[in-house]
Amino acid sequence: MSKIKYFIILIVIFSLSSCDPNMVYDHFEKNPGHKWMADDIKRFELDIQDNLSFYNVYVNIRHTKDYPKSNLYLFVRIIGPEGNEIKDTIDMQIADKHGKWTGSGFGEIKFVRKKIKESVRFSKKGVYVFEVEPGMRLQEIPVTDVGIRIEKFNPVK
Repeated sequence: MSKIKYFIILIVIFSLSSCDPNMVYDHFEKNPGHKWMADDIKRFELDIQDNLSFYNVYVNIRHTKDYPKSNLYLFVRIIGPEGNEIKDTIDMQIADKHGKWTGSGFGEIKFVRKKIKESVRFSKKGVYVFEVEPGMRLQEIPVTDVGIRIEKFNPVK
C-alpha cells in the first residue's frame, strides 16, 4: 500500500477519535515490517486519576489482508498501581465463516476492535499497565498495529 493511502487512513482515524468526548486513552504500537512476533508484548501505561467513573476497555488491532486465520488469540494483562493483576485470554474474530473480514478499513489494512472490559471502575488512582501479547502458535502474524482504547462508560450509547 502506498504511503499516501496509509497517511490518509491515519488522518481519518485521528479525526474520528478526536471527536469522541468519552475517549480517555487511545494509543497504538506499531509492528516493524507489519509483522507481530510471537514474543513481542505490547505495553501501554495510563495514569488513572478518576477512580469514581466507569470505563470500557478495548483492544484494537490493525492487520493486513494476508492474515491467515479467522481469529486472533491474545493474552491481556492489566496491572494495577499496587501490583495486582488481571489476566484474560481474548478471542478476536478477524473473519467470518465465509472468510469475509469483520473489521473496517480501506485497501490492505483492516481494523478490528474488541471490548474486553465493560463498565469497570479502576479501584485505585495511579498508573495502570496494559500488556497485550499474541496467543497464536505462529511465530509472526501480519498485524501492523496493536492498541488499547479506554473510554468513559456511557450507558446511553
